[in-house]
Amino acid sequence: MSERPTPPTSPGLRKASDADVHPSTPQHGAGEPSFLRAGVSTADSVGKPGKDKDVTLEVTVPKSLRKSVRQEAKRRGVTVDEVVIEALRSRMPR
Repeated sequence: MSERPTPPTSPGLRKASDADVHPSTPQHGAGEPSFLRAGVSTADSVGKPGKDKDVTLEVTVPKSLRKSVRQEAKRRGVTVDEVVIEALRSRMPR
């Protein structure tokens, strides 16, 4: 029986010089970036989602407008967020 020839060796994988800055695998822990959290996927930011997913939006508005929105929400018996969402939807082109 003849022995097989030994294949040529190739260099193994090695860490990049900036591996501590750009890790190749997620690190689980308290300092975990938001894009690595469970339930977050690329599909959330690309393409049209199957259903609307709530996101946080921070805006600065005049105090008088904030007061009006709060009063409207109280009058309707809904949250301030619901009043703002309805107002934004009504302004979007169809």
